[in-house]
Amino acid sequence: MTGYHLSRFAVALPVQDRKDELIAVYSTLTEALILIPGSKWMNILNSAPTVDAETVGQLIQQGILIRGDVDETVVFKEWRQRHIHDFNTMRSKILVTRRCNNRCIYCILDPEAKDMTAETAYEIDNFYLEQIKRNHPQQVRDDYLGGEPLMNLDMIIESASRRFYFCKGRGIDYGFTITTNGTLVTRTVISKLKAVGLTAVRVSLAGPAEVHDRLRPYVGGGKTYETIMKNLEKISGSIPIRIECQYDAGARDFEQIPEMLNDMNRRNIRVEDIAFTPILEKRGNGEFCAGMGEVDNFLFLKQEAARRGLSVNGSVPSNLCMADFRSIYVFDTDGSIIPCPSLQGGEMAYGNVLTGIDFVAESQLLNRKLPDQCLKQCELLPLCMGGCRLQALTRQNDFNGIDCHYDIYRSLLEDYIRAQVFAALSQDGFRSNGQAS
Repeated sequence: MTGYHLSRFAVALPVQDRKDELIAVYSTLTEALILIPGSKWMNILNSAPTVDAETVGQLIQQGILIRGDVDETVVFKEWRQRHIHDFNTMRSKILVTRRCNNRCIYCILDPEAKDMTAETAYEIDNFYLEQIKRNHPQQVRDDYLGGEPLMNLDMIIESASRRFYFCKGRGIDYGFTITTNGTLVTRTVISKLKAVGLTAVRVSLAGPAEVHDRLRPYVGGGKTYETIMKNLEKISGSIPIRIECQYDAGARDFEQIPEMLNDMNRRNIRVEDIAFTPILEKRGNGEFCAGMGEVDNFLFLKQEAARRGLSVNGSVPSNLCMADFRSIYVFDTDGSIIPCPSLQGGEMAYGNVLTGIDFVAESQLLNRKLPDQCLKQCELLPLCMGGCRLQALTRQNDFNGIDCHYDIYRSLLEDYIRAQVFAALSQDGFRSNGQAS
């Protein structure tokens, strides 16, 4: 059979099974994952006469193979437009305050004494709920953050209440999270927030006490680790706890993070999942310049977490920027609509909830042009689309610049594929016959 070839978005990896060498093939565009005997895969790639049309048709349908007359650059552009305008789920990030009771030495934001007022929160919700009515999402997922969001708890409760009951009345699945440093979390706070839709708390940590207290002290320099751990002990089991563990890729501190994992287990803190994220560069002067660092550091931490029964975020690794998605809004304390929550107050605003979106400003702000190497060659393009705009701004002073970490994300993707395959094989969940599972 002729007239097809391997998609440029397909990643093929050999996987040694007990019976046969298998090939795992994953499409970064369609997210299809297949497992197929190596000999059969070679026949398909070589268009052997023994390959049946049904198998080829299935692989074309899954995006693993592509017809010879198809321009995949055009396919990607169409996929991208549908992807960034997909409103099945609407999301927002709301900076209810830019104040913080911590002074993390690597924070990419300068502290600002700005709180969201009740009047501003009301106008933000009016704007947002109007977008929900217009776009008819199936679910809405919000995240309240700061600064330290619990320093403006009343605004979270008021805003979330409006959103919760609005969505409930329209049959829309609603939920929100808070991203917090953990120092102000209490059972009472969690109980109040759960009543209006809280689904999880995301807590930032940097390692065991020795490391965490150095990197994430209170304003004035006090230690925070023990306070956070005691707070997590008290709320454990009442709400899913997600940990974001930030580490310096230019130091050996990450080797001590397993001590923190042991401590959480000793304290019986039930962790829903844990994410390990390198401390990224910030604009201006900063001592943390290692960026993403070595992928082996991340894989080490992932393995250490798994050894202790902790779930590491299992989604496909990506470097997508939220600014690209029209279904995601970031609301600043003054009602400005900004492209990223890690910008300073009102920075790069392309609208305000009182006046609406400035479409001219938005079009210019997000006018990213992908180079041919990305657009026509890179198999990771659907997982990146140019990468983090904030890091492009930091390094190139260009919010529309490219933030490429190809080697790291290729390694992470291969690790993800192997993990999915081994999990499926252990449950006999895959059919080794060239069909997607």
